[in-house]
Amino acid sequence: MLLLAVDYSENIKFINEENPIEEYHRLELPDTCPICSFGISPECILVHHKSHIITELLCGCPRHECGSLFFAVYKDDFHTELLRFYPYSKVNKKFPEEISEISSEFVTIYNQAHHAEQEGLDLICGVGYRKALEYLIKDFAIGNNSDDIEKIQKMPLQQCVQKYIDQSDIKDMAERAIWLGNDETHYVRKWGSKDIKDLKNLIDLTVYYLSMELKAKKYREEMTK
Repeated sequence: MLLLAVDYSENIKFINEENPIEEYHRLELPDTCPICSFGISPECILVHHKSHIITELLCGCPRHECGSLFFAVYKDDFHTELLRFYPYSKVNKKFPEEISEISSEFVTIYNQAHHAEQEGLDLICGVGYRKALEYLIKDFAIGNNSDDIEKIQKMPLQQCVQKYIDQSDIKDMAERAIWLGNDETHYVRKWGSKDIKDLKNLIDLTVYYLSMELKAKKYREEMTK
């Protein structure tokens, strides 16, 4: 007989007529499947009391296209809190086509940072967002200044924005994104009231204004007077 290192028999209860999910009314049931990202009313299969404060609820996605199993993890310490799901499918952020065309590396690096954030690695994902921003700005600058490729590649990002970005909206948002991005790499933060959400918002704004500039440039070239 195989002996398990941990005896789960006393800590697991299957959800059935004798032990309905209503008995665990304090647990906030998931309303989204972390695998397929669709809104659901999950099938609850079993409850695992991992410790005196941690409870795991095994759920099933009822969608035929998915049908995946996942755990919802709760902490019961004075009040019950839904901590996380696992496994969790990583979601990619989509960017406008013109942004992907000028800087595919930006999209790749940004989404790697985005995946890290989804894994809860909030102390390191900001560095990735900062690196992605550098690729975006420098690839845009190189696209408009092909004779200065090596100079742009080696130039500090702040100087690159000041020298090669003429559009005020792009420059304003990119400079502020750089400030917050630098905070993510330094021991002491200069912008204590701002966080990773603000950095991502500023990158989004930079992407938006860059996208508008690239679209406008395209139509100017295609529809000359």
